[in-house]
Amino acid sequence: MEFALGYGDGKVTFSVPERNLIGVVEPNSFSRADFEAAFAQAWASPYGFPAPLERLVRKGERLLFTVPDHTRKVPTAEILQAVWARFSRVISPEDVTVLVATGPHRSPRPDEIQDILGEFAGLFRVEVHDAEGKLVRVGTTSSNTPVEVNPLLLEADRIISIGHIGMHYFAGYSGGPKMILPGVAGAETIRKNHEKIIDPKAYACVYEENPIHREMREAAAMAKLWAIVDVVLSGDGTPLRFFIGDPLAAHWSGARFWDRLFQVEISERADLVITSPGGYPKDINLYQAHKAIFNAARAAKDGGLILLVAECRERIGHPVFADWERRARDLKGILEIMREEGFKIGGHKALFFARDRARGIRHLLLSSLPPNEVQALGLTPVSTVEEALGLAREAWGPHFSLLLMPHGNDVFPLISG
Repeated sequence: MEFALGYGDGKVTFSVPERNLIGVVEPNSFSRADFEAAFAQAWASPYGFPAPLERLVRKGERLLFTVPDHTRKVPTAEILQAVWARFSRVISPEDVTVLVATGPHRSPRPDEIQDILGEFAGLFRVEVHDAEGKLVRVGTTSSNTPVEVNPLLLEADRIISIGHIGMHYFAGYSGGPKMILPGVAGAETIRKNHEKIIDPKAYACVYEENPIHREMREAAAMAKLWAIVDVVLSGDGTPLRFFIGDPLAAHWSGARFWDRLFQVEISERADLVITSPGGYPKDINLYQAHKAIFNAARAAKDGGLILLVAECRERIGHPVFADWERRARDLKGILEIMREEGFKIGGHKALFFARDRARGIRHLLLSSLPPNEVQALGLTPVSTVEEALGLAREAWGPHFSLLLMPHGNDVFPLISG
């Protein structure tokens, strides 16, 4: 059977023996609406508001949009076009600021900002958040985390976030409040929030009881996030449905919609799981591509193999992640580093790799990274998918079991029953 997985801007093609394949884990089917029709429907009936958003603002008010950075495949320019077609009736371009929500990521290059914003890169004032730069404190959460955010938020009369709703492996879900924390928050606020990762409830698709997401919701309220314009995307980046309005009500509804589409039952776990984030920018580096491994681990047997197909054109992606991966191979070692040095942004990815290894899972990587760099991280480099199939055959014989996850970032496997 022939398959193709996203890899950078292209594809990796390969074939697998039909006798080994027990399933292709893809999102549940959903009829796709026209972009403008889907947007117009959501805009006309916003969650928690009595009328469309443009009817609730006054001429001369200052709007601030927080938007995803270059690591997120969101049709930001298209969404801004639809939003601005409504707001331009009452708001002037000079009263609009776009703040690129980088969180702990690097700043996007000018060409990347152009790709994100399109024509709006020249129409509005555009600023890029710096988590280490100038910040203002807006409060303290119930778990005693000081909330520092970009000062531009305090200059705005209305703050609207644009984002996408999807699974996040320790914050529960992306989008909504996450566009404030970590999106436009300070580095120490992000670190204090993310260190709650050791709590078992800090896990994918956990909402109300997730301590990390709970704190994100508190931070969004302190920063006075007024409304969200969020989208649920298909694995190939096609908008499926928009969720607009109150930051909590709209986001909650979007998360429930995501569950229906992307939580997928599988009958059994496999010896080998082959997955891809779906290509660029989801596989821009190993740090970002790891989400596909996280989901694949839910479908892999203890002692199994996971092959990640990810270009990683910007290599590993985070110095702390790379440092911890090189220094510790097992869960005990990672936890010792955390006890001695405290939690650091980037270290959480190493923690999840270590949790897999505690189950005996071995990670294989097909990427553009040099083999010695991959090995230094505790992963096994392969040059072809066929090489991974050979390793599975060596381990379990000709009848090993195989699952494919072509859009690993966007599918959350559930064992039947």
